[in-house]
Amino acid sequence: MRKGNRRIFLHPATQRGRTPAMTHAPYPDPSQDVFRHLVERLAQTGLPHVVHVHAPTRTVAEAEANLDFDTSRIVKTIAFALRSGGLVLAALRGTRRVAYPALAGLLGVGRRDLAALSPEEVMTRLGVAPGSVSPLLAEGRGKLLVDADVLTITPTLYCGLGRSDRTLEIAPKDLVAAAGGTGEAIVRVGMISKA
Repeated sequence: MRKGNRRIFLHPATQRGRTPAMTHAPYPDPSQDVFRHLVERLAQTGLPHVVHVHAPTRTVAEAEANLDFDTSRIVKTIAFALRSGGLVLAALRGTRRVAYPALAGLLGVGRRDLAALSPEEVMTRLGVAPGSVSPLLAEGRGKLLVDADVLTITPTLYCGLGRSDRTLEIAPKDLVAAAGGTGEAIVRVGMISKA
């Protein structure tokens, strides 16, 4: 049996890009500060978006059971460490897998120079629990690589927002803009996944 969202924030045209302030969470969450920061950043962009509130959900399988979202529109973000110490976030459709050679190639490093962060490293380096990583976390921390397939999702996609009980709904092009826009410094788009 699917469970629906408990609350959805919808933004009319006159309030696009504004996310209502959250005064409390249904339970304590160590990611609350990161979440608030991301919500504030989104509000400052003025880009249209929706923040969905739901039961804690960390995987696509849990999303299929807990949420009413079209799971083909879910984008997961996987965090990687470079041997040099840098941080890379890879955003790809939830049903796809990272193509490590392609990801390493876009970064100009060898495959062995790239390692997925452990759950403990995700908490330490990003301040969020595994399954809550947002593509917006790259700013100021490292690079975001967006799989080209993500840009074909219409009309909007669903992605993490720093908490397992919150999901961001936003147009793909607006996600890229909110993450810092395309370019070598922050966001790069390329083929980094496989079915």
